[in-house]
Amino acid sequence: MYNKPWGHPFGGQRPPQAMPVQYDPSQTSPTRHYVKTNIINTVIPVFHPAHTTTVNKHIVTYKHFYPHGCNGRNGYVPHGLVGAPPGPDFTRSQFRY
Repeated sequence: MYNKPWGHPFGGQRPPQAMPVQYDPSQTSPTRHYVKTNIINTVIPVFHPAHTTTVNKHIVTYKHFYPHGCNGRNGYVPHGLVGAPPGPDFTRSQFRY
């Protein structure tokens, strides 16, 4: 820059010459795969009907009673006596039927 004469566009040197454009064989990168997911919400109403029938069953229980009266009497009859009756006051009224 310091050796450049003033007023000359290329500093006293030859202007650069444009060379023809050169092309190399093309290169291709591996393909990148992208996945775009769309989520669409769908509501499907599902009905599950039910019905309840109430059945009331009344159970009737019969209790039977048979009242019955009863009387009893105890009797005493001695038998198999040998000899005289016991005691001096033995009478037939002592036997109870």
